[in-house]
Amino acid sequence: MKQQSLMGMLGSAMGLRLAMAALNFGLFWVLSHRLDSNSLGGFSLLMNIFLLLQLLPLLGLAPAFIRRAAAEHENIQVELSNGVAFALPVAVVLGLGIGVIGQTTYGEELHASFWLIALAMLPTAWIQVAEVTLLGRERMADIARVQGAEAFLRFGGALLVLQLGGGLTGIFAVITLLRFAVGLAYALLPELPRPRWRDCQLAIWYRHWHEVPMYLGIALLAGFTSRLDVIVLSRLQGLHEVAIYAAASRLYDAALMLPTVAALTMMPALARLFASDRDQFGRLLTGALRASLGVGMLVALVVSACSELIIGVLYAPGMSAASDVLRWLIFGAVFMTADQVLSSTMLAARAQAHDFRALALSLVWLVIGLFWLVPLWGPRGVAIAVTLTPMIRVAYRLRWAAATLGLGGLWRDYLRQLAALAAGVFAMELVWSTGVVWRALAGCGAWLLAAAVVGLVHRGLLQDWRAGWTTLRRRQA
Repeated sequence: MKQQSLMGMLGSAMGLRLAMAALNFGLFWVLSHRLDSNSLGGFSLLMNIFLLLQLLPLLGLAPAFIRRAAAEHENIQVELSNGVAFALPVAVVLGLGIGVIGQTTYGEELHASFWLIALAMLPTAWIQVAEVTLLGRERMADIARVQGAEAFLRFGGALLVLQLGGGLTGIFAVITLLRFAVGLAYALLPELPRPRWRDCQLAIWYRHWHEVPMYLGIALLAGFTSRLDVIVLSRLQGLHEVAIYAAASRLYDAALMLPTVAALTMMPALARLFASDRDQFGRLLTGALRASLGVGMLVALVVSACSELIIGVLYAPGMSAASDVLRWLIFGAVFMTADQVLSSTMLAARAQAHDFRALALSLVWLVIGLFWLVPLWGPRGVAIAVTLTPMIRVAYRLRWAAATLGLGGLWRDYLRQLAALAAGVFAMELVWSTGVVWRALAGCGAWLLAAAVVGLVHRGLLQDWRAGWTTLRRRQA
């Protein structure tokens, strides 16, 4: 891939994430001031289910479709046609299943919205195939334009529906109609061939099903790990608690944007180094993890100390309990940064099986943690369980890196990072009642002191980071 093409795709991805984060948070912020807590919790639950289902019509085969679209340009028409034929029946089954679950499990006020989500699965089958094909053809800008327009129209349409008194059903009617509009937009793109049923081949259909188990396992584990929190909380506590948790979770999602973009920026260089210079790869990976965890933990300590102020400024007084959720949840964003870098390292090393095990281990903990901590602490228990999930996943990935790549120093660094974070959180808890400034100073000061004691902070640290960044830029160029 040419550098210009890579940077163009990265720019489109970054712009899309910025726009989507702003519009999605803006919509939730408006709803938090217009809906009661139960309706706001219902919206958060339904959106989590909706976003999870959007990833499943291809049963996790999106990476395989992207790879073929990139490498086999002459077969795109056939692959796209077979992809639609594969995804459409799956989408129908998923839609019927979620409609029935919503009808039999949740209150009557959510029934119509569940069936609207089910209906949205029909265009989603085509949309997912179209988007993975465009990704394979390096047409990220086309996806960014379409998804950005969808987010903007969803925001405006939801506000209009609220003004007309439509409620949740009206909002999800808008979301479903826009899914059909997005499908039409992709169908009209000249860069995409049209599906042709005569191109469908039984051999390709069998190939898809042969590839499904591993890919679907990874997709399901990743999807459920990111969406299970709201679903379990809605069943164990109720929609009011879901609204409280979602208010903080929206800020957590926004905090994940920068780590994701940073990981996307680093991964091409890391992948090339892994193949060509394993020693330099180890040094760069060590420096990247030290920098991301160290800087991230300091920022998270400040955000945690200011959680009451942040929630008070952004939300109505009825959402004040969300500060206790943000206070713990923000640390999860730090561990997610390391997790994304290490996950890509596993894929570069063709260690998909270990990636699967890391996801499975963290999901087991998440289920145990949710059912253990939610009855004790409600939304705060969810935040603690969610924060510990990537922490456990990173620990497994680092043990793999130590055993397979000979990077035992990464594992020792991680233990030192956890010790420094524990010192920072403990110091902040001791002075919590003294106010925002003293909390932040105590937390950051204790972290820096502990980091110096265990050897994370030393005189040559900035020079090491500067040298690593210079290597990264040279490799990207």
